[in-house]
Amino acid sequence: MSEVQPIIHHGALVAIVIADQAIIPAAVPASDLPVVKAKCLYALEIAVGERPGAYCDASASAYAQAIAAARN
Repeated sequence: MSEVQPIIHHGALVAIVIADQAIIPAAVPASDLPVVKAKCLYALEIAVGERPGAYCDASASAYAQAIAAARN
């Protein structure tokens, strides 16, 4: 992962992951927040080596969907 990982949701920049921190602005709608948080977690896991590979938005979206499905 690069030092700064932009997090995109519905084609818009919604958060940034920098090293071991995720920055999510208060303007993110509550309905999108679980997906945005999951995508940030995915990026953080890559950053610390818990997950292999480089960040990919499609993989982050699949990760977020899997978390949502597990919660239901």
